Amino acid sequence: MATKISTRHLQMVMAVAKAGSVSEAASEIGLTQSALSHRIREAERLLNTELFYRQHKKLIPTSAGQRLLLSASVVLSELERAENDIDKLSVGIEHVIRVGNEVFGGYHWLPPFIQQFSEAYPSYAVEIIPDVSLDPFTALRNGTIDLAIVSGTVTQTGFRAFKLFRDEMVAVLPSEHPDVGKAWLTPQDIAANTYITYHTTPAPGREYEQLFSPNHLLPPKVIRAGVTEAVVEFVRTGTGITIMPSWIVKPYLKGGGLKTVKVTQQGLYIHWQALVRKDERSDSPIVTFAKALKKTDLQAL
Repeated sequence: MATKISTRHLQMVMAVAKAGSVSEAASEIGLTQSALSHRIREAERLLNTELFYRQHKKLIPTSAGQRLLLSASVVLSELERAENDIDKLSVGIEHVIRVGNEVFGGYHWLPPFIQQFSEAYPSYAVEIIPDVSLDPFTALRNGTIDLAIVSGTVTQTGFRAFKLFRDEMVAVLPSEHPDVGKAWLTPQDIAANTYITYHTTPAPGREYEQLFSPNHLLPPKVIRAGVTEAVVEFVRTGTGITIMPSWIVKPYLKGGGLKTVKVTQQGLYIHWQALVRKDERSDSPIVTFAKALKKTDLQAL
């Protein structure tokens, strides 16, 4: 079945929805205001429905506009990826491996690893997809990424896991915190502080399951910081403390103002893993990348 609208209509819908006005959208995509207005009317005529309505001088997508906006985002994003892949093919790149990192992850190790990998496999390119950290599992399933770096317990099915290494989770405190001199912190020590976290939904296999839940404890005040950099800066300024994998906090310790302390005498531990789709061929470039991760001492990078 032939489609009624083209990519230029999709670009128009995205531009107008983002700008909220025809004049700003027209400027963004390099059209005159009258040309863009004509394009909106053309799309509405082809689809036999209104795509926008005006509210307080701002154009708002209708339900039909919202549906088209969703498709526009997917289609144009995929088209951009296809063009990028073709550009790489023209210079000898045979495969692009798209990597996603979970919200708890870090990126300090990626440049040296990718440099090593590219030297060994010059026809493979690696692309980091930054917008999947809150749900790398869905991104892996729908093909937005080819491989996800995750930690803790993987409860999702449909993936093949390559265990990378075991990592200790440590308490991260401001340098002047009174608990800095202790050999380890008890659950009560941790819970007595304001706790800085990524988000308030407990992640499987991490500090909530290993420390807080078994001891029926929760910190009295929790601050949700969202990303690693924000978590670290809240701690550095003395707002509270957190628990973080040693691998991730390592580069931030160089900036000063932070100290780490063991959590419980036994310690808290997690495994880092590389996930690929379960049906991925064992000889695919993606599995080759995962195996290279597994063989590399990532903690030393």
